[in-house]
Amino acid sequence: MRFTVIRLAVVGLGLAAMPAYAQNSTAPAAVLNGGDAVAAQADGVTTPSVSSLLSQAEQATRQGRLPLASELIERAETQILTRSTIAGTETIPVREGVIAKMAEARMALGRRDIPAATTAMAEAAGMTRGM
Repeated sequence: MRFTVIRLAVVGLGLAAMPAYAQNSTAPAAVLNGGDAVAAQADGVTTPSVSSLLSQAEQATRQGRLPLASELIERAETQILTRSTIAGTETIPVREGVIAKMAEARMALGRRDIPAATTAMAEAAGMTRGM
């Protein structure tokens, strides 16, 4: 009986340690995005400024890297939306202003309408420069 308990404990510890052994130790530790290649590219490109994210998205659009441009716009939107708000308005969705322009740019990217996307990104960047 005692040996069975010890054997079960050893097997249980071995099973608990298996995920650590299964991980690839050669994978870069800096990529924390679940392996998405576009998000990994955006991790290397991004800067903290919303207007610079939008200008980088505009540049990526002109280079034909539309998924990267969309990711950069989403990151700029996130930075705008996570800023402090007036108390009592945090549950009201933002559907106008710079957020609307960024959404318009992402929709244009989805349609592969590069002129409309770059125009919307430039307008959004113009709105954020004063922030």
